[in-house]
Amino acid sequence: SMADEGSVQPPASQEPATPAEAAAETEEKQKDTRSVEERIAALKKPNPVPQPDEEKVRKHLDSLNAKIETCDKRLKEIKAALEKATTLRESSKSESKGVLDRLKVVRGQIKTASQEREGLYQQLQAMSASRQAHQKSLSDLRKSLPFDDVAHVEAKVKELEAKISHGQCADLKEEKKVMAEIKNLNACKSQIAAYIAQRGVTVDDSEARADLERRKAEATARLDAAKKEADSLDKQLKEIQAKQQGPDGATPTNTNDLWKEQKELYNQIKEHRAEIRKVNTELREELNKYRDYTRALQNYKRALSRLQGEQRRAEWEARRAAEDKPADADVPSDDPLVGHPWADEMIQCRDLEKVLSAFLPREQAPAAAAPAAPAAPAAPPAGMKGATGKMSGKAEANPFADLEVAKKPKGQKKPAAAPTPQRLVLSIDTIGSLGAVGVAVPTTSDEIQATLDKLAEKRQAYMAMTEEQKKEAKAAAKAAGGRGHASAAAAKGDVVSVSVSCSAPDKVTVTLDFPALLLPA
Repeated sequence: SMADEGSVQPPASQEPATPAEAAAETEEKQKDTRSVEERIAALKKPNPVPQPDEEKVRKHLDSLNAKIETCDKRLKEIKAALEKATTLRESSKSESKGVLDRLKVVRGQIKTASQEREGLYQQLQAMSASRQAHQKSLSDLRKSLPFDDVAHVEAKVKELEAKISHGQCADLKEEKKVMAEIKNLNACKSQIAAYIAQRGVTVDDSEARADLERRKAEATARLDAAKKEADSLDKQLKEIQAKQQGPDGATPTNTNDLWKEQKELYNQIKEHRAEIRKVNTELREELNKYRDYTRALQNYKRALSRLQGEQRRAEWEARRAAEDKPADADVPSDDPLVGHPWADEMIQCRDLEKVLSAFLPREQAPAAAAPAAPAAPAAPPAGMKGATGKMSGKAEANPFADLEVAKKPKGQKKPAAAPTPQRLVLSIDTIGSLGAVGVAVPTTSDEIQATLDKLAEKRQAYMAMTEEQKKEAKAAAKAAGGRGHASAAAAKGDVVSVSVSCSAPDKVTVTLDFPALLLPA
């Protein structure tokens, strides 16, 4: 289903700045001549975009997938029912074929006999209509004639002529009327002759009518016999179809309804999948908008934090300038690290000793991590800033005393057997710091003590170096492109190389290849 098409996870809350963004920020900082306050006021916070409710969308997609599964289940049932109906129909097809063929012939006979009977009935109807029309025509013609014989007409005409000749008319008007009547009587002689002729032409069709009635009765008999046989064949066909029922006598499957339901289910699945694609597309668009908003918000926060840092730095420098106090005014004057050009490297060695001491076995940790007793303050080497100048009168204190490990308590027994060496898992910062001071990275717990000894040697070596050597190391590092440590080896272009290899899922090997630190003779 289209329900598992993949929902995009929201972006992380913190994203590191890319090199391109960092370069753009640096360039913008160099070009912008406005004050920090003006640049902070010019920052525009992006409009908030709500985070998409993926849980709600996931529930909606699950409901759509559940509907699709229901439709698929019903489709399987319909398919099985159609296959069963087809199998039963094929099994009874040979048995019902003969009945169906005979039923087709009988129905053809029914149709032929019905058409023949209908034709004979129409002929009888036509004969009856013709006879009735002829009789009506004679009746109407007879009604329009004063006499039904020419002799009667001639007798009447003679009677009227005699009336005129004997002067029996009272006046001229009556005479004219008698003459008009004579004229009409003479005119109807032809109509009386036609009436007599039509009446004589009438033929007796009783024989033809009887023949049609007989043929009609025969056609009706054949039609009744064909219908009776068709009813018998229908009963046989129904009996055959009844055999297609299941063993429990269920109603035969209506395949037409099943085909119709199958089509509707396919349409529903199509609609659900289209809705799933629509929901996924909308969720993807919302996640993209939210990701863009998160990225813009991170850029805004980063820019604001940078500007606020610049503002705080400027305020701090202003306060320090107003107070006009040295940066190391609070540091004890007898600390050998005060003003030493290699103080950073020495502090780094001490920090590494503290970090690695935590990996020593509990029985060895205090003894191994205990630093050597500090010697009496010696004269600073050439080039070192004064460590006994204006701070010589301050109280003696060791600001790095919290880095030292407590001494081994008295009376603690030494373990009978050495513990099994354990693999070390160091952070990348620790590995990089060890490579920076030129000490091999320990891989097991039994190598820690040797590494601590090397770090102590490095710290003592840094203590003996001068400021001129520091300047030379910086110049060599700058000539090498800012890579490598401030040592003679860095001037040759040597850099620390790191290689990581994995031989098993639980075995990762980190190899550091760094140049040896050249110490003064």
